[in-house]
Amino acid sequence: MSSLVERQENLPKSGTPAEMPQGIGVKYYVRWPNGPEELTSDSLKQVMQNLREGKWENIFLTSDADFEQNFMQLESGGGLYALQFIQDNTGGIGEEAAWFTTFTPEFLGSNEETDIDCSDGQSVIFREDTTTDKDAVMTAIEYFARTGKLWDGIAWMKSWLELAD
Repeated sequence: MSSLVERQENLPKSGTPAEMPQGIGVKYYVRWPNGPEELTSDSLKQVMQNLREGKWENIFLTSDADFEQNFMQLESGGGLYALQFIQDNTGGIGEEAAWFTTFTPEFLGSNEETDIDCSDGQSVIFREDTTTDKDAVMTAIEYFARTGKLWDGIAWMKSWLELAD
């Protein structure tokens, strides 16, 4: 009988991170409980300002308003930032359905919960999935908004499920 096993791979940050391009590569941003709003050059400036100033502690960025493919989510509070990229949210198995999170090596496996109030009102963020590096998180968010891809200037923990015998 097969069972699901979670696999993980640490993707270290690049020694020479990608530079910030121009343009917009993601169509929408979402702030619950509101629906998707169009992401433009002007709205991206305002979004980033609100995030950097701490006016907003959470956001979703996506080109798929159904949140099934390629979206980035930020939940933050108390100086901690939990940034996650979901590659496939349809319940798939294997690396094609991976999710990527920021992480703090010292807290891996600790199961310590944070006090971050999640935008869905119920999820728990674990300390291992957070970072205190606000500048890197803000750059990663802007890079994703401009390209639809992960920024390589931050370390990511890649996770996925596999069938195991």
